[in-house]
This record gives sequence, C-alpha cells and structure tokens, in this order.
Amino acid sequence: MADDDDDIEEETEVPAVRDDEVQETISPAVEKPLAPPKYEVRPGLGEKFQAANVKEIILTIMQEQLMGRQYRSDQAARWVKVIANGIRQRVQELDMKRYKIVVQSTIIEMKGAGVKCGQRCIWDPETDDYTDATYRNETIFCYTTVYGIYMY
Repeated sequence: MADDDDDIEEETEVPAVRDDEVQETISPAVEKPLAPPKYEVRPGLGEKFQAANVKEIILTIMQEQLMGRQYRSDQAARWVKVIANGIRQRVQELDMKRYKIVVQSTIIEMKGAGVKCGQRCIWDPETDDYTDATYRNETIFCYTTVYGIYMY
C-alpha cells in the first residue's frame, strides 16, 4: 500500500512555475484604435438628392414614351409602368448612395376636366427631397414624381 500512496503523490505534484514565466506566456493586452462607425447619419457634401438631374430624366423618359401617342385606356397602365421603371433605373444610375428612390406616375386622358392632387410626407428636410414634372399633348396628361429618401 505504501507503493500506492507514492504513486498518488507523484501524480499530484505540479512543477513550480515562476511569475516571470507566466507573464511571458500571457500576451499583453494591446489596445487597438476603434474603427469609424459604419453608419452615415447625413449624406456627404455633393451626395444629396440631385433634383435637377432627376427632373431632366423624368422629362426625357416621358417624352420618349408618350410623344406622338393618343390616349388609350387599354395601354395607359403599361405606359405608366414603363415610364416609372425607366425613371427609377436611370435615377439609380446617378449613384446617390443610401437613397431609396420612389417613383409615382399617373396618366389620365385630357377631356377638359380638372385634376387636383395632393402629397403629404413626413421626412427629414435636410436629406430627403423630391422633384416632379408633367407632360401634355392633345389627349394625354402625365404627372410623375420622384422621391429620394435618405436611409439612415
């Protein structure tokens, strides 16, 4: 039994470790500089919604699609989709970072009746903006609005 006790003692012995050895094995904590935040609260200088360029795109696309056409109720829905999608694609090519682009277009027949339209939005006037344009010929009235909403 004495031999069994000696074996137990040998197994439980832990070699002595000096304090300087412990410090060598643990790497010192190095403070890294913090990376700048990834979110942007405001658009940078020159990155705001480009209303003048967007208005040009609206007028160009409406003229390309509607010039020389007569109003047809069976075709108006297709024309509106083509106009809205074309405007959205061209505006996205302007590469206004972090802007959500919303395009609303309406085509109605010119019959002498009046139209009243209203818009109401809650947004940040420092970053968000919109622009609109109209196209008219003898039988068609088209009104298109493009909203640029900055995504925080």
